[in-house]
Amino acid sequence: MLDAVRFEELGLPAAAIVTEPFTTTGKVMAELQGFADYPFATVPHPIGSLSEDQVTALADAVTPAVESLLLHGEAGPVAAAGAGPGSLDAVVESLAVALRADRADLTAEQSGSRITFRLHIPDEACAECVMPSSMLVPMFQHRVDQELGPGLTVELDDPRTSVN
Repeated sequence: MLDAVRFEELGLPAAAIVTEPFTTTGKVMAELQGFADYPFATVPHPIGSLSEDQVTALADAVTPAVESLLLHGEAGPVAAAGAGPGSLDAVVESLAVALRADRADLTAEQSGSRITFRLHIPDEACAECVMPSSMLVPMFQHRVDQELGPGLTVELDDPRTSVN
């Protein structure tokens, strides 16, 4: 999704293809990059275990959608809906929706101008499916700035980076 958005920012038409469990993640990623309602094609999941013939059939099936996105897509930067004052709970919930697709969750608490997000990954096998902290923190900061206003600092407590 991020690659498609970057191409669009450069004025180059792009088409993202996302597997069904990651549609929410794709929507959130696009929105956080300033491309709310970015259209993309969706295919069944999983694809990694498909045979070569099955992948070819899937590619053939999604080709018309990709062609339509490239020729008729209306993707472009859109002002974020709801910019301005909001609630921390609403911000956490909107970010957590994307993480839940990867079997993770999110909580947060605020102390003064600092918001500490806590990433919860109960299934260790899913830890590598969740975006790394280096990508999550800027996304979280962007959403906080957008919804709660500038001047707040975001931190992430990520169990994958904790030293025991």
